[in-house]
Amino acid sequence: MLSVIANWIYVLITTYIIGFATLEGISKIGCMYTEKSKKKTEYTYRYNESYLIAGIVVVTVYAEIISLVTSVALAANVILVIISFVLYYVYSEHINDRIIHCIFKIMNTRSLLLYSAIFILMAYGTSHGLMHYDTDLYHAQAIRWIQEYGVIKGLGNIHVRLGYNSASFALSALYSGFFTGRPVHTMAGYFALLLAWQCADLKHIARRQRPVLSDFVRLIAIYYLFTIFDEMVSPASDYFMATMVFYIVIHWLDLYAVHERAFLPHALLAICSVYVTTIKLSAAPMMLLALCPIVRVLKKRGKEGIKPVLLCVLFCLLISAPYFARNVILTGWLVYPFPQIDLFSVAWKIPYETAISDAHEITAYGRGFTDAAMYSEPFVKWFPLWVKGLSVFNKMMLLLDAICLPVFAGCAIYYAVKDISEKKKESAVSGSKENKVFQLSNRSTVSPFDFAFIEGIAYVALAYFILTAPLVRYGGVYLWLPATMLVGRFFIILDNKALEGQKVHIYRAMAVMFAAFMLFKLVVLVKDDIPRFRPGYLLVQQEYNKYALNEKNIGGQMFYYPMEGDRTGYDPFPAVPNVDTVNMAGDSISDGFLPYTP
Repeated sequence: MLSVIANWIYVLITTYIIGFATLEGISKIGCMYTEKSKKKTEYTYRYNESYLIAGIVVVTVYAEIISLVTSVALAANVILVIISFVLYYVYSEHINDRIIHCIFKIMNTRSLLLYSAIFILMAYGTSHGLMHYDTDLYHAQAIRWIQEYGVIKGLGNIHVRLGYNSASFALSALYSGFFTGRPVHTMAGYFALLLAWQCADLKHIARRQRPVLSDFVRLIAIYYLFTIFDEMVSPASDYFMATMVFYIVIHWLDLYAVHERAFLPHALLAICSVYVTTIKLSAAPMMLLALCPIVRVLKKRGKEGIKPVLLCVLFCLLISAPYFARNVILTGWLVYPFPQIDLFSVAWKIPYETAISDAHEITAYGRGFTDAAMYSEPFVKWFPLWVKGLSVFNKMMLLLDAICLPVFAGCAIYYAVKDISEKKKESAVSGSKENKVFQLSNRSTVSPFDFAFIEGIAYVALAYFILTAPLVRYGGVYLWLPATMLVGRFFIILDNKALEGQKVHIYRAMAVMFAAFMLFKLVVLVKDDIPRFRPGYLLVQQEYNKYALNEKNIGGQMFYYPMEGDRTGYDPFPAVPNVDTVNMAGDSISDGFLPYTP
């Protein structure tokens, strides 16, 4: 656990400094101004976690770019530390002021103990647990390849899973503990930590004396954190993606709750959605968030709004370019395994037949089938079977999603029609607001249009998830968001209309239920953890799993393969499930690999 804490402190320091410099630099760009009292001013960021997230994005892109040139190893960390020192020197006064202000704020609200407890708990959970099957299958080896060589041409040819490029692998490779002399795998847990800290803001309900919409998403995020607590030791991209989607939605709703209309914070979250998509393609629907800031800035500034939009497009290209470049080098495809986009003819390109078969296997597996041939089964046949395989909780959430969809659609249509008619009646403007669907007098309530926008995206994401590869591990967050937000919306409506005496009883009941839920989950965690606990985990993190492997010399290079099964773990290296299909392109590994030809 201490090794996890030391690693996280290193991550926190470097990402905060780099994120601070990044966001401060962006806010100083002329076209990124915000307006206060009709004056153009630099935007002041509301939340300290914004700097940490921005830093993670920048550092990930840095690691990906390094991987295109060389290995992401000790030298990459040394450069990162130098960059951090330089940026701290430039922004030291502002960074110190912000940190001191944050510390005093936490101390004044008596939250230091809470945040510290969360930090220790998440570090303990990340110190050991259940290693994901796919981590032993290819995650660990993918990270090891980045550490040893960077990106290798045609790597997907020796194992198609190594063609599953994820930005999280480059980030994990960078923060793999080169200074300690032993590999660590803490970044999935770190992402969970950031989400857990964000969920801790539920404490503000007591100060506000009312919940806001983001609080309901925090509740479901806490449920998710409990479900992955014993597996976040594994650097699986699913956990990175889900925690970041939760973060984006919660932060977006927080901005809505304070009626933030500035372009920059919403644009940065939209840019962050592009970053999450480079972690896992199932996050692609979240990029629709970009529509809101684009429309608003163009409507408000006219032609002048084109500049900030184009600048944000440039930021998105900077984030996605190394991801696409890695795809091409690893597989020969711009996006693998989606052979519909066929732009390159390179010698190391994974054959079309292999790519399409791989894509079908992913879809079939997501639907609950182990046979890739089931990919062609019609929706009416596979969907009931998929629903049957869901847990009771997920079945309940899917049912709520289905019930809430017509309610949401009907209310949204009614509001749109009502809004149009109101605009035609100037005399009714002052009195019409009380009658709008979802409209509340509470100043922290999300506006009807804003709610319809984010709820609509949640349903688009759910549809995308179900129609592609609906394995809950891939995108359970999409099952939970639509119903959670709509139920939360109606709860706030009822709460706003309830009498003060009724509210007290409702809040007390909710507090008791939440406390009981947390107590139950913590007891279950302790019970499940007892058989896995080892005193040594309090000092150092659990190592990657090890397997009995055979070895084979191919072109002067020793390759390893499992004696049974298909898992190889992190060490030894390089290891593949089937060594017989390895076809080296040259005399050394750095020359890459070609498709296997029998």
